[in-house]
Amino acid sequence: MDISARKQTEERLLKTKEAAEAANVAKSRFLATMSHEIRTPMNGILGMAQLLLIPNLTEQERLDYARTILSSGQSLLKLLNDILDYSKIEAGKLQLERLPFSPERLIYEVRALFVESARDKGLEFEARWLGRAGQDYQADAHRLRQMLANLVGNAIKFTERGRVRLEAEEVERQGGWAVLEFAVTDTGIGIPADTQARLFQPFSQADDSITRRHGGTGLHARPKGWCGVFGAKAVRCCA
Repeated sequence: MDISARKQTEERLLKTKEAAEAANVAKSRFLATMSHEIRTPMNGILGMAQLLLIPNLTEQERLDYARTILSSGQSLLKLLNDILDYSKIEAGKLQLERLPFSPERLIYEVRALFVESARDKGLEFEARWLGRAGQDYQADAHRLRQMLANLVGNAIKFTERGRVRLEAEEVERQGGWAVLEFAVTDTGIGIPADTQARLFQPFSQADDSITRRHGGTGLHARPKGWCGVFGAKAVRCCA
């Protein structure tokens, strides 16, 4: 009897079962990691709020505690926004906008967000637009800024010495459309070639010990319509 078809069906079912089990394990690890990530800024908020209730604080102490609360609250909001965005992507409900923006201005804003963090670690941080000055495009600048912030933030986090560079340029133009490439490079620890393929898998990290050493959720979300390569991103814009 020829049972080839039955064996193929059994193999497909086995692979499906293994994939489902792997997904469940990955999500369990993600939830455990995310609970830790959320507790960290929450502890900062609650701890500083308690300190603010202490009588006879100096004005400088109150300002320091308030700044810590604000910083912790912003970190918590970023985590929650990442989770919400990923949920929208999985449900197919994330919609990209197409509004005018200046990539040169965007690069400047991202640099302003991280220049102090880089300086605190003794890193050189370069950011520049290599295209034509004053050129505007249409795209979802909010998502683009979010993506660049994640890339630059990780580059600074995993770079102990040296530099981080953010560059952007127009690499292709056809009719009313253009392709912009945003590249983030650093002199950090890098990612081994055999684990780079996991970059865009949800709830994954190249090494679980990274979570303990540097923090991070392992959450990689990529909206439909974005093109991604290791170390760089490209976005199709309306010129």
